[in-house]
Amino acid sequence: MGILNEYCPRLGRVQVTTYSLQQLRWQATSSPAQNVTSPKSGRSRKSPLGKLAQQKEEDKQFFADLLSAAATKRDAKAYLSRLKSDRFNAKPDLSGIFFPTNAVADTPKFEQNALSKSSEIQYAELPHVALVKISAMSQIDDGVLRGIAGTLTQLARLSMLPCIVIDEDTELSPIQRRKQVEQQADRLVSAIEDSAGYSVRKVSDILSIGSDGRAMVTMPALLERPLQRGRIVLVMPVAYDPATQSITSVKGDDVLVALTKYSTGHESSSWSGGVNTTSTSPKAAVIDRVIVIDAAGGVPSTKSIDQMHVFVNMEQEYHSLQEELRSSNDDRVSPSHASNLSMLRQCLQLLPSTASGLITTPFEAANSCQRAHDSPPDVSTVGTRRQRNPLIHSLLTDKPAYSSSLPSSRLSTEFPVLTTSTSVKHGLPLTILPNPDAQQWTPTKKPWIQLTDPRIDLDRLVYLINDSFGRQLDVPAYLRRVNDTIAGVIIAGDYEGGAILTWERPSYLPSDSDRLVPYLDKFAVLRKAQGGGGGVADILFNAMTRTCFPDGVCWRSRKNNPVNKWYFERSRGTWKLPGMDWTMFWTTPNVVAPGVRSPNRGGVSNQDTFLDYETVCRSVQPTWLDKKAAA
Repeated sequence: MGILNEYCPRLGRVQVTTYSLQQLRWQATSSPAQNVTSPKSGRSRKSPLGKLAQQKEEDKQFFADLLSAAATKRDAKAYLSRLKSDRFNAKPDLSGIFFPTNAVADTPKFEQNALSKSSEIQYAELPHVALVKISAMSQIDDGVLRGIAGTLTQLARLSMLPCIVIDEDTELSPIQRRKQVEQQADRLVSAIEDSAGYSVRKVSDILSIGSDGRAMVTMPALLERPLQRGRIVLVMPVAYDPATQSITSVKGDDVLVALTKYSTGHESSSWSGGVNTTSTSPKAAVIDRVIVIDAAGGVPSTKSIDQMHVFVNMEQEYHSLQEELRSSNDDRVSPSHASNLSMLRQCLQLLPSTASGLITTPFEAANSCQRAHDSPPDVSTVGTRRQRNPLIHSLLTDKPAYSSSLPSSRLSTEFPVLTTSTSVKHGLPLTILPNPDAQQWTPTKKPWIQLTDPRIDLDRLVYLINDSFGRQLDVPAYLRRVNDTIAGVIIAGDYEGGAILTWERPSYLPSDSDRLVPYLDKFAVLRKAQGGGGGVADILFNAMTRTCFPDGVCWRSRKNNPVNKWYFERSRGTWKLPGMDWTMFWTTPNVVAPGVRSPNRGGVSNQDTFLDYETVCRSVQPTWLDKKAAA
């Protein structure tokens, strides 16, 4: 718990560091707040002392549950380091003494081009913001809405201010739609303020329609001021149209794109006499997340055994996913899946690579990490374990609820209650040689590729391997061993990760036999890219097992390799090679270890396949300069 004070004293203000997790849970239930009865209404209300005690209890329980259930120590450190600010390490905030009060600052000043002076304001710290679109909120019942409000306030308490946009049915008339949006906005504001007393600023005059017909931010001060004061902002999806000199409704997706463009400086503008002019306004906020709360949920997987796309690497998968959604007759597919993906792609293309998106359902967004008896009955979950809130989990870990490379059979046991959320990143481009769409990876397709192929930067590939393994590859010896047996090479991004796969022939088979073993010879990720939210390892593994070798692949790893747990979770079988310091893994269906009966398939028994795998894994010779036996 002491980590909070060290990295983020803002969170330390609740004095969580004074208590252990067990003490926090005990104290949160042992000191009930005092109630008093109003003589007029006869209803019980909290006394000031009782309200303060209740707030302290909620603070303790909030951080205890948060850190014990939603994140590892490593995740907590990474999260807090992202929010580290010099402002907390310096002097007390005296802005209320030496600068104008809020009332003075909010006083309107009728000056020509007054908003252009916002460029003179330099903020000590930029707020971290999550853009949140809530679709069809009129169809969300009050209980679930209370849960969503609680989650949004938790994001704010964790230094991630929600900037919310409500998106209602576009089939309504403009007047009906605006009226419905106003009603739903009032519902949400009330739910948030009732949930934790958080102040919500509703703004409706920040957007205008540009000459290209798109919404753009033209009144940025109305957005920047509440964010700088730590307030949750609710942006109304309306814009001023100079062509008709009237207010018009705007799609929620267009609002989020406009906010992203303004925040990143791609469309920083002011409005002066009906003419768009470029502004030098400083960056007003850091957008870390773009969140979609939609009843349609995450993106369904219609072409594989997986029920849901848990993680989407936009650089690699966007176009194929859109085609999959367009051509699908699956009842789970909704038009909003394609539109949500399109909006997220537009936003994430403009944001830093550290930003991410999330698509989830109202029910999951309402799944609070607070105590079960504090949650309304409408949003309770049934299962053997409490499901993590995807918004909070995404903030703390910058990862999906579970790894996208886990096989579905493993998920049913490890995660009894599966999420229906999809985590999205702009991600990394993936280079696969040879291209499996043009040439399927089979041992009969020759000539095979070589590592000296001009499309491969061998020097960078070697650097990647050396950095990942922490030792030096004997390059000439390695090329002699594998260069004539390469099945293919997978490169993630700018050589942030890579996999080298080979065709290996068991020693007891004749040299002209096509019964070759698909073998993962090297699997490497740069150390700086390991364990983060980029999912480089998952991207590589998915490409290998789902695109290149869908029928299975084998590999080996030292028995004491710390990565083995990750391998165990993703393989279909493992075997500790007797008399050797190796563990063998495979993803091939129906391959079993000796002594296990299995039907003969395709003319080659599973026992034969297993023997092929074991023989290859025993015979591959290491080629490191230090001559130590390793993968």
